[in-house]
Amino acid sequence: MGQFAMRLFFLMSSVKEAEKYMPEECIEPDSQFHPNLVNTVSFMVSMLLQVATFAINYMGHPFNQSISENKPFLYALLPAAGFFTIITSDIFRDLNDWLKLVPLPVGLRDKLLIWVLLMFVICYTWERLLRWAFPGRVPAWKKHQRLAGANLEKKNV
Repeated sequence: MGQFAMRLFFLMSSVKEAEKYMPEECIEPDSQFHPNLVNTVSFMVSMLLQVATFAINYMGHPFNQSISENKPFLYALLPAAGFFTIITSDIFRDLNDWLKLVPLPVGLRDKLLIWVLLMFVICYTWERLLRWAFPGRVPAWKKHQRLAGANLEKKNV
């Protein structure tokens, strides 16, 4: 719930900040799509929130491989984070035009990048704190598997 609240706050704050930079315009709900700053920020933030959710909530040992051991997962996370940085920084304007993303004002872009970093650090810290405070139990079959592996190593030595 803490992570959800933090992410919702980040999304709402980002959209409200984008609205400050938008001209007063009337958007018809049933009209054709026209790129604008709120749409761009909503897309960027929602994409990043999905990446952050996977990265922060990934459960490594003893249930899965760690992120560094799970190469396909790592190779999906890093480009996604890099893609966010590229589109937010507007390094490749043609890519952003193709995605129908409008340029971010420098002040908004900088705030967004700082807020992303803060949101990630806060959510990661919160997750680690809760994992420390409420450790999960290792299933009995995992303990038996570990003992069997240790016994096998003793026999091979």
